[in-house]
Amino acid sequence: MTRGELDPEQFLDQLRSENRALRWEPVSPAPTLDRWRREPVQEESSLHYLHRHWVLPTNLDPSEPGGGIRGIALRLFARLTFRVLGRRQAKEQDLIANMVQTMQALARRCDELTDAMATRQVEEAANQARLAAWLHAEPPAGPRPTAR
Repeated sequence: MTRGELDPEQFLDQLRSENRALRWEPVSPAPTLDRWRREPVQEESSLHYLHRHWVLPTNLDPSEPGGGIRGIALRLFARLTFRVLGRRQAKEQDLIANMVQTMQALARRCDELTDAMATRQVEEAANQARLAAWLHAEPPAGPRPTAR
């Protein structure tokens, strides 16, 4: 070994001799990930609300303004407004529909990433547990490699 290099066997022996009373345990997976798996983002009530309410009115219900001169004036104004702003409203409707679909896709992707992260964290915890067991186990008897 060159000067300044760390010998892993020697380092492990030193760790074991200095810390006989201490036992390192891996961190268990975070409980919040289980909650996220049980309550996916796709099931959020705000996303359901968006799906139910994203459609804008495209015309006025004739029974809404009522009768009389006031009703006639409101229907005339509504007809004129919807005629003038109809194209703009259709574009706005498309924009809102695309935004809701994008949010749904993002929610789905968040749920997939959460699941992958939870799976990875469990695998990492198992790997750390194996490492902890290996670090605290007695090395097998046999000739040790000598440092060069």
